[in-house]
Amino acid sequence: MRSVFNQPEAVVLASKHLLDGTGRLRWVYRELAPTTPQDSGWFLFADNDTEAWNDQPDNFMPLIIETALAIEPSLQNILDLPYGTYLVLDNRLGIKGWWDPKTKTPVWLADGSVESTFKIVNGEVIEK
Repeated sequence: MRSVFNQPEAVVLASKHLLDGTGRLRWVYRELAPTTPQDSGWFLFADNDTEAWNDQPDNFMPLIIETALAIEPSLQNILDLPYGTYLVLDNRLGIKGWWDPKTKTPVWLADGSVESTFKIVNGEVIEK
């Protein structure tokens, strides 16, 4: 799988709540079948998004990876995880990290105690 960071045209779909400042990034999901070559498969959802909000495609906007990283720099540690990945951002003081809500285990923690399980080699994602 090619790294999203080696695809300058790659985009994520982000809730407009993240863009207008009314919401904070809370969870992400990587769709199994991206619809276009630029589509990374990632959806970024805000803490105030509701099911009704998420059901409306007009409530999401494509962002290049660089813009998504400006919203939340720690995305850099997870955006190359495989399709089907679903994670929750825990942004409490001293606990910041990405967690798998199914297993309740951390995938990446800001304090360095849990690191990513992949690395990038020549633009390709390789599991460590």
